[in-house]
Amino acid sequence: MWFLNFIPDSLLHEFIIIVLAAGAGLYVIGLLINFIPPLYPYKEMIRIVGTILMVAGVYGIGSYSTEMVWRARMEAAQAQVEKAQVESKAVNSKIKVKIVRQTKIIHDHQVVVRTQIQHDAAKIDANCKLDPAFIKDLNDAAKNPLSGAQ
Repeated sequence: MWFLNFIPDSLLHEFIIIVLAAGAGLYVIGLLINFIPPLYPYKEMIRIVGTILMVAGVYGIGSYSTEMVWRARMEAAQAQVEKAQVESKAVNSKIKVKIVRQTKIIHDHQVVVRTQIQHDAAKIDANCKLDPAFIKDLNDAAKNPLSGAQ
């Protein structure tokens, strides 16, 4: 049925209604032929063609209605996808800002700890006795700089 996508919906709907009406009309004519003796031999053929056209018309209306429901659902889903994309862009920009801020905090903390370690490195003597300031520097280096900056 993919080829029906190339036909405008209004023309397709009208065609289906015409087929259904033609089938109903032929069936009624087939019933009324009893009163016209010269057409009596064609009675069953007209009723059969009318029945086939009515069945095709009812099937067409059902298929058309189902197609329209699925198209409406698809449009609703597409609208939800577009809304989610817009929200995603907003959230992604917030995440990027947060990552940049956290990276800057970590970098600044590393620079401070390095300078403290270099400054306090002179306090270590030949016996490898550590100054309490150096232990504090090592503990500062082990801390998570983001734990207090959420």
